[in-house]
Amino acid sequence: MRRLFALSSTLFLALGCGKDDTPEDKAECQVEAIDLSACQRSSLSSVQSEGIWNINILLNDNSGTASSMRLSGLSTGPTMLGFNVTERRVSEDTFFLASETTDSAGGTMRYVLAGCSSTGPGQLGGIFRRCRSGTADLKGTFEAVRLQRRAGEEESSKVALVSEIALPRGTPVELAVAHGHAYIAAGAEGLFVYNVSDPAQPRKVAESKPSSDFYSDLVVHGQTLYVATQLSGIAVFSLADPAAPARIRSVPEKAVEVSAVSVDGDLLFAASPRPNAEVLVYNIATPTEPKLVTRYFVEGSEPQLEERPLDVTAAGGRLYVSHWSYGLTVSDISTPAKPKLLGRFASATSRTTAVGTVGNRMLAFDAGEDWNAHLRVLDVAAPATVTQVGEFRMRPEVSIKALALSGTKLYVAYYQDGLRVLDVSVPGEIRQLGYYNTWRESDPGRGVSFLEGLNALRVPGDGYVYATDTSRGLLIFRETE
Repeated sequence: MRRLFALSSTLFLALGCGKDDTPEDKAECQVEAIDLSACQRSSLSSVQSEGIWNINILLNDNSGTASSMRLSGLSTGPTMLGFNVTERRVSEDTFFLASETTDSAGGTMRYVLAGCSSTGPGQLGGIFRRCRSGTADLKGTFEAVRLQRRAGEEESSKVALVSEIALPRGTPVELAVAHGHAYIAAGAEGLFVYNVSDPAQPRKVAESKPSSDFYSDLVVHGQTLYVATQLSGIAVFSLADPAAPARIRSVPEKAVEVSAVSVDGDLLFAASPRPNAEVLVYNIATPTEPKLVTRYFVEGSEPQLEERPLDVTAAGGRLYVSHWSYGLTVSDISTPAKPKLLGRFASATSRTTAVGTVGNRMLAFDAGEDWNAHLRVLDVAAPATVTQVGEFRMRPEVSIKALALSGTKLYVAYYQDGLRVLDVSVPGEIRQLGYYNTWRESDPGRGVSFLEGLNALRVPGDGYVYATDTSRGLLIFRETE
């Protein structure tokens, strides 16, 4: 079972699957107690003890998650799994990192990575452990890859960077573009608004910070902005003045976490992973006064198995839900008060989806968000028998965050591999048309999370591609061919 939102120190504090209740030696998380006798320790001499690495952790019960480590470049020293490294031993035959922190009950938690073998300077495999107050409760293995630009690639190909502007604070999470403005959801820092009427010279014109909340996603519908929040459901803003969003209200009355929003006609759909793992459906005939139509629990999904809705896309009377380990689901919403599951694609985790007609085929472009995640092309014309008709892979250590379909081109926010422009006119033979490598190891804040780099994009049809990068802020691109 792969973990939802894999990838922060908070997760590692809470991680519970894979627990082994067998009593263990309390020295289990010391390097001397880890059995490395079967390892090829001489190969560790070639491992680079610098740079930023992505890590895949697989626990002994086959659950796991992805994370990162930074071995150099920070004044505070190296980090691993989102924590500062408190012990580091690196020699010709040893690679060992440990981090100690305190859990919510005041106990000591110790995480360790012990190298076992390497096939080259930028690759490492080994043993993972976690100990609570000296006793091991999680065991597994890990693989790590140093992040560097893909071999043979330049900074860009057939894509030019028109402008770039950093956020004044925080990290961008999502993006909407309308009325000559870019609206950026920036987590705990709230909302930033940029005038992009001249894409070469974007300028910040407004910001709105909640007293205590986290903004996750947003969508513009006419003169109304809907913002998905972690603590107050959907925040509704008036865009009577596009440069100065005015918050009007939040729905529902009993707040839930909302991770994504989508509009189709007079309907607003909201993915709410917690606490109930549901999709909220609103009538927005009066846009600033959403009326709850129903709370939809996708049939057959089981939240206790991490089957939770993370993203929603509504089009043509159907609702597509990226339902993590339950896969991509397709539901009939022709009667909004009674959505009905038509089918699903359950062969992979689903995190984000773009849907549209290519040629004469209704296709869903679906991607996970994890180690080895990649793009799948699904024929959804007959939802009861969704079939995969194509795919696009790059490298397992870099994941996908966002997709935007425009005609026969698919634009992909590929985290550390930046912007990718794909020709999907022949779904079974996807071709890369261009790219822009936005990720740089030297940028501030890199190496903290697996989910770093290009993380949102919009293609509104004005000849530009609008995107955000977790460190660089708002980026505006133009294709050159």
